[in-house]
Amino acid sequence: MKKYIIGPNMKKDGLFAGNKFPRDIIDICRKKGYIPVYIHEGYIKKRAWEFIEDYYHLLKISPRSQVIYIDRVHPNLARKIVFFILKNKKADIIPLLEDIDPLRDSTISKRQKEKAIKKLNNSKYIISQNKKMSNYLKENNVFVPTLELNVLDFLSSKSVNPIVKNKKFNIICYGGNLSLSQSGFLHNIKVRADDNIRYYVYGKGEGKNNLPNFVDYKGSFSAENCVGNLKGDWGLVWNGSSLKVNVKDSKSKYYDYVSPHKFSMYAVCGMPVIVSTTSAMAQFVIENRCGIVIDNIEELPKIINSISAEKYLQYRSNILKIACKASKGAYTEEILNEIGKE
Repeated sequence: MKKYIIGPNMKKDGLFAGNKFPRDIIDICRKKGYIPVYIHEGYIKKRAWEFIEDYYHLLKISPRSQVIYIDRVHPNLARKIVFFILKNKKADIIPLLEDIDPLRDSTISKRQKEKAIKKLNNSKYIISQNKKMSNYLKENNVFVPTLELNVLDFLSSKSVNPIVKNKKFNIICYGGNLSLSQSGFLHNIKVRADDNIRYYVYGKGEGKNNLPNFVDYKGSFSAENCVGNLKGDWGLVWNGSSLKVNVKDSKSKYYDYVSPHKFSMYAVCGMPVIVSTTSAMAQFVIENRCGIVIDNIEELPKIINSISAEKYLQYRSNILKIACKASKGAYTEEILNEIGKE
């Protein structure tokens, strides 16, 4: 049986996960014998000739093949074409869920969301990001067997020095899309002078402007160059405008179901992570003792100032173990090996 991986042919040096993640997945699958089939990425509106080109590439897939498809679960025409062709070729379709757009896109109607999610029932297996995402699918009437990545791989040939010289661990790093909808919480943080906490912020977007005086904007660079350039003692995995969990903020609730790419980015940079108690990563962080779990960002000064150097270094040692796997593609490889056994 021939094996294929369908995904976008992304350029290197992109700023966000939408660029690096699919490229890494394709590289990992290629090493395991999967043949890449490139289609135009779907984050922007496609032109007519791009649909035709995608259709032509998809027709080259052999009948009754095993096909992994990097899927955003969006009710768009590009995705419908992929499922239509693969179904006609009687392929074993295995969506690898890069995203579930109905979770965060308020412009998608309820009917469109239901149709987009239920299309996953045409799959042989689903590669989900984590158990909470798998449970979300079941709650929405998707009953295909799922396999969970838990952590998104972040390929990198660079590594950080496991030894740290500083004695204070009070710099919180936040890197990613600095749109106000995703990082608006940065403008709501309040820190007192005696809290001994600073924030380093990296990325592009309007959210970099008019930040509080204890939040330092440090510029932007590609995801490829984060190791050695991203500075901080802790990596903050947060989304939306609220400082608290359990709010009616779709951007904030989105992290309750996904394994954010920035989690892996912080890991390869040697930073223990900070996640919310409701996030999909909370249980993983607790079990692997690789960071702290909070209900409210305003809790951080008290929590961080109470952590001993010994405890911090243990967190760091544990996050580096995760980084070792993620930087080599081990989490995806484990799933591919499971599929191979089946």
